[in-house]
Amino acid sequence: MTSEIAVMNQRCVALAADSAVTLIDGKKIVIRNDQRKLFELGGGVPVGVMFFGVADLMGHPWDVLIEHFRKKGRAGSLPHARDYAAKFTGMLDNLEEFFPRDRQKDDYRRLLASVYRFLLQLAQFIQDESAKQRRNASKEDILRQAIEHVWQRYQVHEDGTARRNLPCFPQGFGAAVAKEHADVIDEMTALGFSNYALDAATQQKLRDIAVFCVVKDLFLEDVTGLVFAGYGSAERYPSVVTYNVSAVVGGIVKRSEIDIETIDGEMRSAITLFADSEATFAFLRGIELDLEARLYGTMQAMNENLVDQVLDAVGNLDPARRDGIRRQFQSQHLPQYLNRFYSLMSDYQQRAYLDPVLHVLEIATRQDMAETARDLVALNIFKKRIMAQQPTVGGAIDVAVISREDGFQWWKKQGAQP
Repeated sequence: MTSEIAVMNQRCVALAADSAVTLIDGKKIVIRNDQRKLFELGGGVPVGVMFFGVADLMGHPWDVLIEHFRKKGRAGSLPHARDYAAKFTGMLDNLEEFFPRDRQKDDYRRLLASVYRFLLQLAQFIQDESAKQRRNASKEDILRQAIEHVWQRYQVHEDGTARRNLPCFPQGFGAAVAKEHADVIDEMTALGFSNYALDAATQQKLRDIAVFCVVKDLFLEDVTGLVFAGYGSAERYPSVVTYNVSAVVGGIVKRSEIDIETIDGEMRSAITLFADSEATFAFLRGIELDLEARLYGTMQAMNENLVDQVLDAVGNLDPARRDGIRRQFQSQHLPQYLNRFYSLMSDYQQRAYLDPVLHVLEIATRQDMAETARDLVALNIFKKRIMAQQPTVGGAIDVAVISREDGFQWWKKQGAQP
């Protein structure tokens, strides 16, 4: 795991990253504290890059790939920070000296195995929830539900809009994946699902998923997060751009820009958290993320039970009328009240916790920004240590400050002399 922070104002952007890396060999877990995750992109441009999640691409560590980008002089002068992100990730396409074609089938196999593993974990979750609610369902029915859910997620976003294909792949790339990797799809589908009696339509959806997991803008697999921060030549203020990267298929790296945050005349400071930064989240929002989710989930369940209790207390209700009232409250009134509650709480958290920090950061010096980024990462290291948790966040903290005037400057770097 990793904890990484980006802190921005109109003067600079400060980046901080811990150095813990978790290695898993079967059931054995080894944690080392010597992994650099923060780098200068190179070429004298005012841009830094961090990675979190999977520490390599097809066996090549990200620091090696960043060094290759530098040596090739690929940075150049580009107008926006997001252009540097696109140029670096685009450099990875058709890079056969690192990603030979005869090994890319293995990378597709790893990608598909990761998605199928997610699908089976979802089926297990559905089964556990069904058991809690004392509903009897066969393993095949539960698996069909999970497959349908994942298939739908690849089709549409939660708001119902169609999910796009990734622009990094050419038109018709899905058909090429289905043809070139048909043997892998057969192999992995049989390995994961041959023990279940699935109908032909469900089996076809599994095969669809085997293609969607490459071309669709959804990352259910194990991924690397790449964070690019700094300035393009046309930018007065800094930006932070985040990419997901997961596998090399057909010579092309599956990737997508998932977020961009930019300082301007209106938004004068910002803090962005990456990976395992729970303690920082709690500090900035006044509540831990897990506790917040449990609080809201418990409140929803209690309100749903309250509707049932009120209806039970009303005598002589026609069963159809009772069900109609219950559905109306469950689908309309309760969501409205819960959403209003969430909104009020979020507004309070913003005013009471986050805004005071952001107001101070608006006028912070570069030194203040560097120390803030470092201390926010240190919060997560402290939490792991004081709660006797696995030290998956830890080790030395690298810190860099990037400004338009002075470019990328190390504030604290592993192995550097004090």
